Amino acid sequence: MFPGRFRSKRTRWIASFALFAVVYFLADSALNRFAFSSGWTILWPLNGVTIALLIMRPRSIWPAMLLGIEVGVGLGEYFDNNTVGSVVWQRLFSLAEVVISAALLPAFHGLEPWLRKPRIYPRFYAALLLGPGISGVMAAIFFHITIGQSYLAAFDDWAPSDALGIAAIMPLALSLNSTEMRDLFHPRSVLRTLAVLAAALACAAVVFTVSSYSLLFLLFPALLVVDSLLGFAGSAIAVLAISLMAVYCTTHGMGPFGVWPRSLAVTSNVALQLYLGFQLVALFPASLMLLERRRMAAELRDTNQQLLLLASIDGLTGIANRRSLDERFAQEWNSATRFHASLALIMIDIDHFKQFNDLYGHPAGDLCLQAVAGALQSTVQRAPDHLARFGGEEFALLLPHTDLAGAVHVAEQLRDAVLDLKLDHRGSGSGQVTISLGCAALIPAKDVENTYLLELADNALYEAKRSGRNCVRTPPSTSHTGVPSVRRLRA
Repeated sequence: MFPGRFRSKRTRWIASFALFAVVYFLADSALNRFAFSSGWTILWPLNGVTIALLIMRPRSIWPAMLLGIEVGVGLGEYFDNNTVGSVVWQRLFSLAEVVISAALLPAFHGLEPWLRKPRIYPRFYAALLLGPGISGVMAAIFFHITIGQSYLAAFDDWAPSDALGIAAIMPLALSLNSTEMRDLFHPRSVLRTLAVLAAALACAAVVFTVSSYSLLFLLFPALLVVDSLLGFAGSAIAVLAISLMAVYCTTHGMGPFGVWPRSLAVTSNVALQLYLGFQLVALFPASLMLLERRRMAAELRDTNQQLLLLASIDGLTGIANRRSLDERFAQEWNSATRFHASLALIMIDIDHFKQFNDLYGHPAGDLCLQAVAGALQSTVQRAPDHLARFGGEEFALLLPHTDLAGAVHVAEQLRDAVLDLKLDHRGSGSGQVTISLGCAALIPAKDVENTYLLELADNALYEAKRSGRNCVRTPPSTSHTGVPSVRRLRA
């Protein structure tokens, strides 16, 4: 058993090593031969991708990944006319950088949970500064000893490009497999996403191609707009695209950094790195604040919806309450008036309920109400039908697109459902809990209020009570000339 497990682990280790070695060799070779390969001294992307991959995977497989990555990149650098010794030392410096930066960051198990990790601000900034900074010092010492390059120049060639690459690439790499990214390119939202990104890139093109006067102040507001409209994942796409555009324009002599005065102590590359670095460092907390604002707004909407739902539910029976019935009644009445459709209402009353409470107590009465409400609700089959507790022991069922015959049929089903409960009631002539039901239906007229239908159903319920209870009745009159007000029978 154990040898098989070890062979399986060794096979996975070798597969991971080979996969990363091949992918990174191809990536490094392609980057070194890209159209603005000299621009990679301004922004180097691979370490940002590596750090993202590391924090997305268990640390147990880091050795296989890192060995494959460094071998792949090392081969790419060797075939790009670097000596073996130089390649080995540089790979060691790069290895130290990605391990330090990845170790400072929390493990990644989803974009939004990761962004909401405790102390994500300082940990992100520490990963940007310490990993590239320590490896940059090591590289500066090495290049000063081997080729006589000044410490500052060697450090500038190494650390800032790696730090900028981490800031520009890692957020996008983390966002690629997130639900936020998939939502951006869903068919219903892809056009909006592309339009916002295109507008941001157009703004950036103006910023980095116009050199007669500076428009650098426009970039950060554009990034904030992208983040507010597309979220963190959208701004991650914009950041990388704009960074690559800035590098390309600068290396080809365009824009404010492309025509940078040689007399200044700071080179155009360093100036661009500082500019982009400040933009990205400032954008990260702003993006997280916008993310938190969207999350709080979503929670507030959910809370409001829950409160509205609770406000429309009867606390004892769990079905809709009188307020909910009134709102639905008004909606269905207006709809029936507009479409000249029939609307029916069934009023329901538990027979001899006062005696039930007197005999069995109010807790038993509450249980009786709950049982009757459950039986009534289980009988309602159509989604538009609306059952509500009208008050006390009374219930009401609103039936859109239903005539009087249909309402009577439903009412008989409701009566049978309560009989099937077989709830004992010594104060009732039948010996069990029963209900009386009054049905009414009409096609609303514009000059008639919905209270007219309620009065019709109420009078029908009165007729059911007067006829001996445990029955279904319809109103004695269905004319629109008015219905005499009657005293409600209770108990």
